[in-house]
Amino acid sequence: MEGETAGILFSGFCLMLSSAVSAFDYESLDLETRDSLLKGDVVSLAKRPDESGAADKRFVTLAQLLAGTRRELWEVIHDKEDAELFVDGVLESKVIESSETEILVEQKTQVGGPKGAYYYQLRHTLTPHSRSDFKFVTGEMRDVIGSWWILDGPDEERCLVVYSLHIDPGRFAPQIVVKRGMRKSMPGTLNSMQREVLKRRKTSRNETE
Repeated sequence: MEGETAGILFSGFCLMLSSAVSAFDYESLDLETRDSLLKGDVVSLAKRPDESGAADKRFVTLAQLLAGTRRELWEVIHDKEDAELFVDGVLESKVIESSETEILVEQKTQVGGPKGAYYYQLRHTLTPHSRSDFKFVTGEMRDVIGSWWILDGPDEERCLVVYSLHIDPGRFAPQIVVKRGMRKSMPGTLNSMQREVLKRRKTSRNETE
């Protein structure tokens, strides 16, 4: 009986999370934000897509319309073996463990803070073609938490991609300074994804001709 009750509660919790995210999409954004996105701008969001109450101030959350299908974007965003070849700031990257719903990734990235570059491991929980949540496991920083969302855009050619991130390098790295750096570097990550999607699409087209 207790097991059944726990299962019902867990299912209800998952349904609430799913409903919160499904309420967030391109059309739910205000007109000014949509106009900026249509111009190709990277837009700062006040809340993460899964937040219905007060915003978690730890996160920097950015959104951009990227050309590509959900599958194309997902395959690039979660190509952790080759990330160092196309993602700005990623110096080394490899997958340590992998399953259909989780991957454990070790990376060295240019973060800022007193060390500049840091080694760490992140565990990613995957919902293919729509969402990934990652959290810090071990490494040279104090904490890393973040998420990617791939949502429907204004047309079939583009998706709304949301990238939300919290980084705490540790001592001697005030959050106000870290966030300032993240707001400068995170658009570069989004642009890296877009360039790689278009590059792979062009390569695939050339191979089939």
